[in-house]
Amino acid sequence: MSGPLWTVAEVARALGLTGSFPNTPIDFVTQDSRLVKPGSLFVALSGTPSGGFISSFASARDGWEFADKAQAAGAVAIIVPHEIAGISIPQLIVKDTLIDGLWALAHAARARFKGPVIGLTGSAGKTSTKEFLAAYPHAYASPSSFNNFWGVPLTLVNAKPDASLWVVEMGMNQTDEIARLSELTKPTVALVVNVQPVHLEKLGSLEAIRREKISIAQGLPEDGVLVVPAGLKASEWKGKVVRFGEHAEVHEVTHAPHGESWQVVVEIGKKEIAFSLTPGAPHRVQNALAALAAIRAAHLDAATLAIKLDRVGIMTGRGVEQTVGGVTVIDDSFNGNPASMAAALESLKARPVTGGRRIAVLGDMLELGSDAPAYHKDLARYLAGIDGVYCVGPLMKHLHELLPAGQNLGWHDDPATLKAEAVAGLLKAGDVVVVKGSKKMFWVNKFVPALVAALQAKA
Repeated sequence: MSGPLWTVAEVARALGLTGSFPNTPIDFVTQDSRLVKPGSLFVALSGTPSGGFISSFASARDGWEFADKAQAAGAVAIIVPHEIAGISIPQLIVKDTLIDGLWALAHAARARFKGPVIGLTGSAGKTSTKEFLAAYPHAYASPSSFNNFWGVPLTLVNAKPDASLWVVEMGMNQTDEIARLSELTKPTVALVVNVQPVHLEKLGSLEAIRREKISIAQGLPEDGVLVVPAGLKASEWKGKVVRFGEHAEVHEVTHAPHGESWQVVVEIGKKEIAFSLTPGAPHRVQNALAALAAIRAAHLDAATLAIKLDRVGIMTGRGVEQTVGGVTVIDDSFNGNPASMAAALESLKARPVTGGRRIAVLGDMLELGSDAPAYHKDLARYLAGIDGVYCVGPLMKHLHELLPAGQNLGWHDDPATLKAEAVAGLLKAGDVVVVKGSKKMFWVNKFVPALVAALQAKA
C-alpha cells in the first residue's frame, strides 16, 4: 500500500461531517487508548455498548475519558460524542461514536474495496480457520478474535485496500448479531465452519444456533456464495452453495501421520491437492477443508493456499505445546464446548507417548443451558485411550462421578482456587497433558502459565 490507510479529511467525509479537516495521514484505527501509536485515529467508544449490542466486558468508564492519553501517545485525530477540553488534535464529533463513528467509517472502508471478502462464523474453530485463510498471499484478516460489534468494524477500517482478499471473522453474543455484522461486511463469500451446541443457554436449541450461523448469508449479494459443511441445512439462502466434508465437493481423500505433521490429500472440484498440516489434529483438517472451500468459492486458487497451510501455527490457548520437566503441556484453554472438547480428546489419544501417559485436565463447558449435565456426562465416551482425567468445576463433577478408579485423578470445584502445584504433582516425565475448558475456567485464571511454572519448580 503506497499511501496512508486514511487521512483525517477522508474520515471526516466518511462520517458526513462538514467543515475543513487536514489531510494528515492515518495508519491505524483503534478503540483502545493503550494501543495508540503515532499516526493513529482513536475512536472513543462508550463503556456501555450502544446500537442494541451487549458485551461481557462493558466498562464503567467511557473512551473519551482517555482522550489525553491517546493524544500523548501520538493519535492524530479522535472520534468523540462531544468536544473534549484540552485536546489539540482534530476532534470528529458524532452523536454515537460506535454507530455514527466506527460503523460509518467501516461502511466507507467496505465500499472502496473491490476484491473478494470472505466472512466466516461457526461454533468452534472459526479463528483457526480464519488463520488458515489469512495464509493466502497478500490477504488481510481479522486480528486475534476481533469478531464482535466493535471488532468487525475495526477489522474493516484497518484492512489494506490493496489486499488480495479480506477475511472477516464474526461471532455473536445475542440473536441477530451475525446478520448485522454480515450486512456491514457485505462478504462475497459467507462461510459457516460448523454448527455445534454452543450458546445453548442464550439461543435455546441447536436449530436456533443453526439459524443464527446461517444468517451470515444475509450480507451476501445475489451472486454471492454460501459455504457450509456437508449435511447442514441452509435453505434460507437461495443462491449458490458450496459444501465441504464427507462426500461433498471439497472433501478429504486421505491423511497419514508424518512425525508431528499430517500429510493430507483433499479433492476439490475433482482435482486432488496434497499438503501438510502441523500439528495434524482431526479438527484442523476440517478447518483446512473449510478454508479451501471458501477460497474456491471466492474464485481464488485453492492450491496456492494449500501449500501455505503447514506454516500456519496454533494460536495461544488453542493447542500450543511446550515441554517442561519432561511433561508435554498442550494449552487448549481458550474455549471449550462439546465439539471442541471431543476434538481435543481425540487429538490427545492420537498422540504417540513413550514411557508416559495421556492426561486430560478438563474444566466446565459453559452456556449449555439445562442440558449441561448431559453434555458433560457424554464426554465419557471419548475417554477410552486416555490414561488419566482431572476434572475442574461443578459441571465436570458429572463426568468425574463416571470415571473408573484407575482413570480418575481427582476433582476440584472452583477454578479460581485450583492450585497448579496440585496438578503438577500428579504428572511425571513422559506424560502428555491437555488443559481444556471454557475460557473462564483456565484461560482467565492463567492456569496454564502457573502449571508450567510449577512443573519447572518441580524439575
